[in-house]
Formats: sequence, C-alpha cells, structure tokens
Amino acid sequence: MRTFSIVLRNVKWRFKNMETIIMTLIQPLIWLLLFTTIFQSETYVGDNYTAYTLPGILILVTLTSSGMSGISNYSWKSDGIFYRIFISPVKRSSIVLGHIFDAAILTFVEVIILFIFSFFLSVKIATGMLGCLLIICLIFLCVFFVASLSYALSMIFKTENSFLAIVNTFTLPIFFVSTSLMSYEYIPAAFKIPVSLNPFTYVINCIRDLILQNSINWNSILGTFLLFLILGVSAFLIALHVLKTRN
Repeated sequence: MRTFSIVLRNVKWRFKNMETIIMTLIQPLIWLLLFTTIFQSETYVGDNYTAYTLPGILILVTLTSSGMSGISNYSWKSDGIFYRIFISPVKRSSIVLGHIFDAAILTFVEVIILFIFSFFLSVKIATGMLGCLLIICLIFLCVFFVASLSYALSMIFKTENSFLAIVNTFTLPIFFVSTSLMSYEYIPAAFKIPVSLNPFTYVINCIRDLILQNSINWNSILGTFLLFLILGVSAFLIALHVLKTRN
C-alpha cells in the first residue's frame, strides 16, 4: 500500500464524515463574515479590514483542520483499519505522509471556500498569480508542520477526548497571540515577545503582504519558508518516531 492509497482511503473517510469538515470550517467563516464586517477599521488597512485579517483566518482554518486531522486515527483504531495498515508491508513514512496529504486536501478545500467568500467582500491579491502560488506554498508548509504534530499527538494520547482537549487548548491562543487581528505596533508590550516567538506570526505577515502589497519581500518569504521547512521536517520525524515506538 503506497502513500496515494492511504491518502485516498483518508479522503473517502473524510467525506463520509462531513462533520469533520464542517466543524473546522464554521469558526473561521464566522470570523470572516461576522467579525471582520462588524469591526471594520481604518487603523490598519484603509477601509478593508477583511483583507487585513484574512491571512490570520487562513491560518486559523489551517490550525483547526490540520490540528484536528489526527482524530481520524481514533476512528480507524476502533474499526481495526489502522492496525491492518500497520501490519501491512508499507513504509511507516507513507502512513504519516498519507495523513499529512489528507490534512492538506481538507485545508485547501476550506481555504478555497474562504477565498470565494472573501472575493465577494472585495478582497484581491495584489501580487497576482505569483502571490497566489506563494500563499499556497506557505499554507502547505504550515499544514505539513501542524498535521505531523497532530498525528504524533493522536499516537501519544490514548483517548479521543484527551487529544481534542490538547488541540483545543492551543489553537485559539496561537491565533490570538499573533498579528492576526492587529499589527505588531498596536500589540500590548506584555504580548510582543510571545507574538514574536509565534512562528505563525511570520506566515500571517507574509500572506498579508502578498495580499495587500504590490511588491514581494523575498527575504521575508524565503526566511519563513526555511523556518517552516525546519519545523515541518522536525515534526514529521517526531511523528515517524512515535509511530514506530508506540505500536
């Protein structure tokens, strides 16, 4: 069984359990449609606060969809599917990669939905097609990192409730302790250090520049790429190690 077969099995499970898609999309949609239209602010980006907060909302949907992706393992374990895959002659790396690509498909389905709604709220990507491609790459690197951690956590925590508790504990704090809703200069001094240490702050800033600015800051883009490449590979190796040692 190869990576593609595992991805296909994951995707079929995902679309048979549509609540896993809906529950990770509702909150970001509420933020996009309700919060950003009510709290329009000229402090940050003229008259389009939606365009300003969209990068943070994209990262929120990435955190929720990829962070919750490990929940499928609990269903697979209860049905015995996971153990049949585990004892089959398939590379352990393929199992983890199958999980990651499933999370990527789910995330990008939701990202596309958010972009469609954003279009009707007058959001445009100033850097054009190249900016779109860079945004896709940035989000994929985030998915790779978060989904790898989610898989490792689903192997470590024996019950679904424990897994959900730990994921929910960190998702919103990561979102709020960043530049999702306001620029760094307006963040209270006590929070500036945590915001600077939050790696997702840099992704949000890069995506925001790609949406709002006509030019591309390649130093910022490449630096963020490198940061999340390191984080993603590290998280993948952790997930692989946990998979090999926990079963």
